[in-house]
Amino acid sequence: MFRRFRAGVTLVTGLVAVAASGGLPAGRVLAAPGSAPRPVRAAWLEGVSATSGRNAWAVGAFGHAGGAAELIEHWNGRRWKVVLRGLNVRDDDYELAGVAATSAASAFAAGSLLSQYAFPVIDQWDGARWRVDKTPTPGGDCGCAAVLTAVAATSRSNAWAAGDYEGASTGLLTLILRWSGKAKAWVQVRSPNPAGSGSAAVNSLRGVAALSRTDAWAVGVASSGPSGQQNTVIEHWGGTGWTAVRSPDPSRAGCVSDELLGVAASAAATWAVGDYCGAALALRLEDGRWRQVPAPSPPGGVSERLASVAVTSAANAWAVGRIGRRVLILHWNGTKWATARVPNPAGATSARLASVTAVSPSIAWAAGQADYPRHVTRLLIERWNGTRWKLVPVPNPAP
Repeated sequence: MFRRFRAGVTLVTGLVAVAASGGLPAGRVLAAPGSAPRPVRAAWLEGVSATSGRNAWAVGAFGHAGGAAELIEHWNGRRWKVVLRGLNVRDDDYELAGVAATSAASAFAAGSLLSQYAFPVIDQWDGARWRVDKTPTPGGDCGCAAVLTAVAATSRSNAWAAGDYEGASTGLLTLILRWSGKAKAWVQVRSPNPAGSGSAAVNSLRGVAALSRTDAWAVGVASSGPSGQQNTVIEHWGGTGWTAVRSPDPSRAGCVSDELLGVAASAAATWAVGDYCGAALALRLEDGRWRQVPAPSPPGGVSERLASVAVTSAANAWAVGRIGRRVLILHWNGTKWATARVPNPAGATSARLASVTAVSPSIAWAAGQADYPRHVTRLLIERWNGTRWKLVPVPNPAP
C-alpha cells in the first residue's frame, strides 16, 4: 500500500516498478534501447484541475524506453492537447501526481523524479509556459527518497504540496511544502507524524486542500508496529502550524487497512475519501469534527476505493475511484452518496479514476487510466455536463 524507495529498486504504488539502474517499468516496455520509437503504449493520469469550462489541466506520465516522463494535458474548451516541456525522455523518470489551477494564468503540478532515489518536482504555469520551481531536499543531504502525491492552491502566491520522505535513520515521514511566492522557492514546513519516526514507521500524506492562507487540510495514512495496522491521518493548517486532528478509523474485525487518499474543501463543505477493508470511505467535517458518512457498499467479494473528491456546495460533491476492475463515481446530493452511471472504456480489461475536479453543478472532470491487452495503458478522461458522464477523447503523447 505504501511507497518504498531502496537502493536496489524503486516502487511506485499501483503504477510502475523501475530498477534503480534505469530499467524499464514492469509491463510498460515501449522499445528496446536504440530501437526506432514506437507509439506510446503506456500513459496514465493522476491529477485533474479546472477553473472553468474552457480551462482544465490533467497530469500524469507516459512510459518510454528509459522509464517514464511527466505528462501535461490542457483543455481549451474544445479539445485536450498534450503540453510537453521538451524533456529528454530517454533519461528521465518523472511522474506528476497532482495539479492545482487557480486561473487561466496560474497552475501548479507536483510529482517526483525517480532514479536511484526520488526527489520532489513541482512545475508552475504562468500563463505562457511551464517552468520548474525550486524545491528543498527533505531530511537534509542524506540522499533520502521523497515523493509528492498532491498539490493545492488558492492563488499564485499560496500553494501547498504533500507527500512523504524517508529519513536517514527513520521510517517514512510526512512531507509538506509551502509556496508563498516571496522567496521564489518551495520550503518544507514541519508536519506531524502520528506513527512516530522509528525505522518501521509509515507516515504518508496522499491528499491536500486549501481554503485560504490560514486554513488547509492534508490527509493520508499511518502505520507502526508489527501488526501492520493502517490508520487514517488528517492534519490541519491553522495559519501558524500543522496539527494532527482526530480521524475516524472504521476497520472491521480482522481488517487492518484504513487510508485516506483525497480531500476537498470549500466554504460550504469539506470532505475526505479513501477506503477501509475494501469498502469506500467518506468523511465529512461537521462542527469541527470529522465523521464517517455512509457510502454505497460494493457487491460481495468486490473491493472498492475512493481516490479523490471534489465539492462545489453543501449539496454537490463528487468522489471517484474504482470498484473491482471498473471505474467508480459517487455523487453527494446534500443528503446521501449514490453511485452515478458512468461509461467504462470499450475493450479495457480494467480502468480506474485517480482524480476529480468540479467547477459547478454542470461542469466536472474525472481522470485516470484504462488498461488493455498486451500491456497497453491509455489515458482516461470523463466529463460531467450536468446530465451525464461522458468519455472524452484525449491524445496519448508521442515518444
